[in-house]
Amino acid sequence: MRSHTRLPVLAAVVLVLAVAPALGAVGAVGSGAGADAAATQEATVTLTVAVETPTGDAVSGAELTATWDDGEATATTASNGRAFVDVPEDATVEVAIDHPDYVRNEPYVVENATEDLVSITVRERGSLTVSVEDAGGDPVGDARVVLRADGEIVVNGRTNANGGFTTGVVEQRTYSLSVVKQGYYRVMRDVSVGTAARESVTVERGSVTVSFEVTDDRFTPPSAVADAQIQLETAGTFRTLDNGEATAQVPVNANLDLVVTKAGYGTVERTLDVGESATTVRLNISRTPELNVTAVNDRVLVGERNVVTVVDAYGDPVADATVLVDDTEVGTTGGDGTLRIQLEEAGEHTVVAEADDLTSEPLTVTAVRERTPTATPSATPTATPIPAESPGTPTEGPETGVSFPGFTPVTAVIALLALAALVAGMNRRGDRSE
Repeated sequence: MRSHTRLPVLAAVVLVLAVAPALGAVGAVGSGAGADAAATQEATVTLTVAVETPTGDAVSGAELTATWDDGEATATTASNGRAFVDVPEDATVEVAIDHPDYVRNEPYVVENATEDLVSITVRERGSLTVSVEDAGGDPVGDARVVLRADGEIVVNGRTNANGGFTTGVVEQRTYSLSVVKQGYYRVMRDVSVGTAARESVTVERGSVTVSFEVTDDRFTPPSAVADAQIQLETAGTFRTLDNGEATAQVPVNANLDLVVTKAGYGTVERTLDVGESATTVRLNISRTPELNVTAVNDRVLVGERNVVTVVDAYGDPVADATVLVDDTEVGTTGGDGTLRIQLEEAGEHTVVAEADDLTSEPLTVTAVRERTPTATPSATPTATPIPAESPGTPTEGPETGVSFPGFTPVTAVIALLALAALVAGMNRRGDRSE
């Protein structure tokens, strides 16, 4: 019986030994899969966060909120002012603190998180109320109030209609306070913020001179643009002189809308930041892009060649401009902006140039079959008849007082000589007859 009962036990042992390798193999496969899963999980590190006052006292009961990309964790500091927070390794983590008695103005940032001790300083909670008024004691609303610590902006806000502004909860410490409003000089001072501090600020009005220089930098050196219109908020509208300059008196510490325009030029718009010192503002405006086409003759014979020229807004030749006559392309301009065209039909023709998405104003050229005379020929000159002398109308003779009808002074002298010769001849004949 003893030997009989041992056989099942031995069989069971053999069975276990036979199955064990197989179970070991299965276990090995399972542990390998677990290793792969662990490898895919993100590695984490534990931050030891210590919250303390500027004097090094531990702050217990501080609620910590750590945030990073797509993640967040919370913890509460113990009596020693410390707490542990698990975060992704090498992550950038922001730690914000909430406590009934202490505050930190901005979250603490941990770069490239590792297993490390992080000390975070907090201060007692405080606030500041600022009241702003003008020189007459009237409240100044919409004044900008800025509170800075170590050069960084902590609070940025504006006064209400009553000239008041309250910062909200901030650290109790010394700050740099800045108050400014358009048209008023800036006030800057250091303030000490306690549990509920108050500060009164008086601001004074002021203005400053701004000079403008408007030029066109298409030229070298840039050319002054005269008669450009400047529209400036609070200063109105004024124009540049022949030298392209203008001046205006504007409020200090202002952000003003500025618009510069001139016919044939593009419009310039910008915001002008004015401080508390005189300044010069240089503005550049350029001509509005355009094409202009002209012809040597606006009246030609049919088939006669004519030269058209295409120029830009500055009068410079435009190469490769397409020229169309009556909406039909006839060629492109050369480097000098010119093209020779011929009109084969009589009548009025429209010439247009196109380039760079620009189209010129149409030019009208007339083609005729025969050239029209440009001037009326002069009539053939004819002799002007001398009016006949009226009978009995004497013509003045020489100063001798002798007058002969129809004789001029020269012919009168000749006639006198002839008469004298005739009388002398008659005397000689009389002498011979005696």
